[in-house]
Amino acid sequence: MPGLASAPDYKRAWNDAARRDAHDAILTGSTAESFERTGQADAAEIRRHLPPDAAVLNIGCGVGRVEKYLAPHVREMVSVDVSGEMIARARERLAGLTSVRLREIGNDEFLRAFEADRFDLVFSYLVLQHLAREDAFAYLRDAFRVLKPGGVLLVQFPNFLSPEYTRAFLEGAAVAHRSPGRERYYTEPEARHLVGLAGFTVEEVRLSSGERGDTEIYVAARKPAR
Repeated sequence: MPGLASAPDYKRAWNDAARRDAHDAILTGSTAESFERTGQADAAEIRRHLPPDAAVLNIGCGVGRVEKYLAPHVREMVSVDVSGEMIARARERLAGLTSVRLREIGNDEFLRAFEADRFDLVFSYLVLQHLAREDAFAYLRDAFRVLKPGGVLLVQFPNFLSPEYTRAFLEGAAVAHRSPGRERYYTEPEARHLVGLAGFTVEEVRLSSGERGDTEIYVAARKPAR
């Protein structure tokens, strides 16, 4: 019987990327202005779904692009990332935001450090796309566990059918040695299906950005109330 494959070394890939250019690794081609603008916009979108006095978890916080603008509006902001280099930069960026707690996690640790029914909202933007599909699902399944009944999940996936990601796929297909942190693409039905498999009820799907307004797939889902 074949042995199990080892977990992809996401930690090394993202530590290397952070040392080269953390902001560009998180949001390719961004300027200082656009990096902040997207952080503000994503925080505003998340706030639409926040209950009062919320405890929030971010899977893959990077340098704290969203935290800077969301943390002042929540009771508790817990943010995890596989990259210690990213976490170190986030600590500098978010210094003084007392509601934020940052934690470096292992390649295959997922959310095991957190107890069940802990958070009101879990989100993950620009992160699941960099994981093998099985690992993305493991995070979704763990997000279901740590959310309170009735809690909200907000996640983003790159739309394979968009012109931008079609081009990116063709470019990546020509590369012989592919990074563990490379992008993986989804269609809208696949994104819905993956979230549903983790136990969530999908409540809203929207497409946005890019040449045709369909580059990114945003899914809002809920853990059923008991």
